Amino acid sequence: MMNSRDKANSISRHAPIYGQVVVGAPGSGKTTFCNGMQQYLKLLGRNVWVINLDPANDFGTENYEAVWNVIENVVHLRKVMEDLELGPNGGLVYCMEYLDQHAEEWIPSMKEAILGSIDEEDSNQPYIIFDLPGQSEVYTHGTAVSSLLQKLVKQLDLRICVVQLVDATQCRSPPAFLSSTLLGLAAMIRLELPTVNILSKTDLILGNEAKNLLFGMDFFLDCRSLELLADYLDGSGTNIQDDDYTIDIADDAEYQAARHAVKDSSFWQKHRKLYKALAEVVEDYGFFNFAPFD
Repeated sequence: MMNSRDKANSISRHAPIYGQVVVGAPGSGKTTFCNGMQQYLKLLGRNVWVINLDPANDFGTENYEAVWNVIENVVHLRKVMEDLELGPNGGLVYCMEYLDQHAEEWIPSMKEAILGSIDEEDSNQPYIIFDLPGQSEVYTHGTAVSSLLQKLVKQLDLRICVVQLVDATQCRSPPAFLSSTLLGLAAMIRLELPTVNILSKTDLILGNEAKNLLFGMDFFLDCRSLELLADYLDGSGTNIQDDDYTIDIADDAEYQAARHAVKDSSFWQKHRKLYKALAEVVEDYGFFNFAPFD
């Protein structure tokens, strides 16, 4: 029977360990994606495991097979909030900084768990899916996550890419969609890894819902000419939805008069100018776009 050292030597003779880092806002479908990807790769015969690096993911790990869980082995957001009297966002930032600063202490246990999951008769290199937190603060307000990933790459000899999920329902709102693209771009720059951006849950806005989009689906996937959305910041071009009926606001004279008054205001003009400038930031980088995913 092979021990951990024999397994380590066996792995070292093969190619480096490959994997992906899954990020995205809460509710974008990270847990569902991790589970689906794990099941799909297993059907292909891959030796694939999920590692939870989200200190706040109490119940998501029930939906996939996790070979190592940061909550059980290192730090738990709920306990940090209780002990240090921090809020959820501040507590999560603390957790990720703690993981980064103490990486040398817990990465060996993660490596041992990965090696222990390998079947003696299976010569396939393990494939790892890392489930990361969704709060944008850990990517935009510090370098702990990027530093942590660099340490994992070095110590585990990883070859990883980032899979970034954005909820497709954001396409219904121009401000929400622009915010998502800006946060996604910021995460790409911070993490400094090859990234695949995915527009998840596209099935929710196709079919009957597609008529409520300002532009076709390709417009949102390509992320080109986003400044065109600036003319719809006030919600024009959409319908007011209700459970039992729909009011076409284009036929509401009072609403249209109020909308024109808003558009003539200096505040709205400045807001529109700011939106266009932010849209240009996304376009100037030239490499941000989405792949659709149901």
